[in-house]
Amino acid sequence: MLNNNLLLLILIPLAISFLNIFLPTILRKILVFATLVVTSIITINLFNANNETFTLFSNTILSLDKMSYFALAGIQLLSFIILIFSLKGVENNIQKQFFALYPLTLAFSNGVILSEHSFSFLIFWGLSGLTLYLFNLLGKTKDTPKTAKKTFLIIGGSDAFLIMGLAIVWFLNPGNSWSLLSTNIPLVDGLSYTAFFLFLIASFSKAGGFPFHTWVPDYSKDSPVESVAFLPASLDKLLGIYLLARMVTTLFEIDILVNLIIVTLGAITIIIAAMMAMIQNNGRKLLGYSTISQVGYMIMGIGSGSILAFAGGLFHMINHTIYKSNLFLALGSVEKRTGTNELNKLGGLGKIMPFTFIMALIGTLSTSGVPPFNGFFSKWMIYQGIIEKTATLTVGYQIWMLICLILAIFGSALTLAVFIKFIHAIFLGKYQKKFAKIKRTPINQILATGLLSSLCIIFGIWAVKIPLNNFIIPALQDLGLSAPQFIGTYNPQLIILLFGLTFVTGMIIYLFTKKVKFDNNYLGGMDAEERFRILGTEFYNEVKNMKPLNTLYSWAEKKYFDIYDITTKFTNSTAKLLQQAHPGQLHLYLLYIVVGLLIFLLLI
Repeated sequence: MLNNNLLLLILIPLAISFLNIFLPTILRKILVFATLVVTSIITINLFNANNETFTLFSNTILSLDKMSYFALAGIQLLSFIILIFSLKGVENNIQKQFFALYPLTLAFSNGVILSEHSFSFLIFWGLSGLTLYLFNLLGKTKDTPKTAKKTFLIIGGSDAFLIMGLAIVWFLNPGNSWSLLSTNIPLVDGLSYTAFFLFLIASFSKAGGFPFHTWVPDYSKDSPVESVAFLPASLDKLLGIYLLARMVTTLFEIDILVNLIIVTLGAITIIIAAMMAMIQNNGRKLLGYSTISQVGYMIMGIGSGSILAFAGGLFHMINHTIYKSNLFLALGSVEKRTGTNELNKLGGLGKIMPFTFIMALIGTLSTSGVPPFNGFFSKWMIYQGIIEKTATLTVGYQIWMLICLILAIFGSALTLAVFIKFIHAIFLGKYQKKFAKIKRTPINQILATGLLSSLCIIFGIWAVKIPLNNFIIPALQDLGLSAPQFIGTYNPQLIILLFGLTFVTGMIIYLFTKKVKFDNNYLGGMDAEERFRILGTEFYNEVKNMKPLNTLYSWAEKKYFDIYDITTKFTNSTAKLLQQAHPGQLHLYLLYIVVGLLIFLLLI
């Protein structure tokens, strides 16, 4: 039994996590690195495996198909690269806890992906939420305890909905032996719809979809940057979207109305998060909101009902984890050198951190959907798949779907605006003398962001040859879905050639016509102090003050859209009412009993 490869992917990191509790930091790092080498080798060896399973008491507990393999490979790859960044740079006072939690999170994440049995899935899903909370507690900001509590309640609360959903699924289909891969419950009545939306809450909470997204930007700001890149930017997105993909393929048989509801929630997620990202002056919160916005594209693709868009949603899932981890780690390098992640306090770092600047620029172009980087092609597949699906709908549904598509495309434009702000505020603008003596970025951090940036390029240029043909299309076929005959009109090599010609032409024109004059800034006839420099965030403050956007932003600051804050206020108000209703008078309690008994009799 212990020789089973699927079980080893859970037991090995689990054992190392327990062992690391008692070891010095350097040995913890070595063992975690060795663990990921071993799990990566096991994963590679499973590439051609057919229906690998692990059974216990005649029940299939773990199993591997092509879609779970795709997610599993993504987990090992991203965990390995983020670990490289973390080997040097994690705060000294949290290193012991960090390198004990790291393999533990890997074990639980592998368990979620590999679980076929409902109980196994539920256990690993809940434990992965617990490690998210524990990583959050390693932060050092004043808001860390509050953010950890918020994260725990949203993620933990969604686990309760998942339990109820699983119970209903078992009630509707008791003969499936608690399998998550062969249920296929049609949505035909209130109970089946209830089960579906309970699962949807769990999926959206983990992935960061609207309206269960508000923990992500706070977590991004208040947790160690390595854990942010590891969890909300990477593994949690994989787990949440993986569950959604299972829901619409093997758990439920959904109809067009549910498709449209999911697509609408995805479009709302894109727009709301992109607008919130635009006004953020904290670099980590900006990336956190951008992370939520990109989840919206995955939700739209997976839930659209189009096979092409579904494939694009899976592809965007892995693309996002690559470029967003890259951006968080690049910002982490800046933060560790300068001591801040506030955009108003940064600027001009491109000159003294050129490698980090290039890696961040690649991540920016990828997340903004600029060809030929990977973020463009997956979005392009989603757009074309939704258009393809729209052609098969009635007029009313067509209008509904096209409105969502227009919002998604507009969200891409907003994302580009957000990251122009991000790059300009950190790396461009006026050079500041206070950064003249900052240390060079360690080689391990450059290597990690370099590997992620390379994947952004590789998965963009060779999207069809590598991720699609080797992972995504086989996953579709394994699910019984026909591979899309047409994956979009897109030639990355031609685009590179056209971009290259445009760049060369522009440089030639510039060299022959340049008339550049550099001069100092003066204020009252004297050299302007650095504190009077032009900031890369000022223009976006005007956006915040525009009507009617200022009203929406005001509501957002008052947390009118924060489901955690709304629920907290409702709970507190209810508690006060209950306190007022219990003054300790016996005759009042007797009245409550009589009224309750009458209501009960009327109901039955």
